[in-house]
Amino acid sequence: MIKKPLIGSLAAFALVLGLLTPVVSTAADRGTAAEAKALVAKAIALYDREGREKAFAAIQDPKQGFVDRDLYVFVFGPKRTIVAHGGNSALVGTAADTLVDEDGVHFGNKFMDETTATGKWIDYKWKDPATGKVLAKSSWVVRHDGYVFGAGIYKPKG
Repeated sequence: MIKKPLIGSLAAFALVLGLLTPVVSTAADRGTAAEAKALVAKAIALYDREGREKAFAAIQDPKQGFVDRDLYVFVFGPKRTIVAHGGNSALVGTAADTLVDEDGVHFGNKFMDETTATGKWIDYKWKDPATGKVLAKSSWVVRHDGYVFGAGIYKPKG
């Protein structure tokens, strides 16, 4: 029979070990460039089929298929603000010109000013939902019907 103090010590050791073990993301935990492009195409197709309100609501609902591992769809509207964000709905209403990464890249303005109907990759740094750390990111953005639809991939070092 194992005594209670020993069980408590083992539980405490397991907890400390778990806290000290770094969060590791494998390639399987990460979305790919092709998947990001497909997610944007899926969001645009829903917008065309169901309209703005239903599409933007679905994009922000994690159960609707617009959030996949570290991939999520975001949308900027004609007034240069975020109108839907699958990764963090608290960002809805954020102005593009306020989005600047730690290297001074004005990526919100780049989304609005450089995006075309055929799509473009834009590089910047953003907080990774898998690790909580700011990492290099590249987002595929497409201008459609006055909106900019995007989804990005994180590029961890190593």
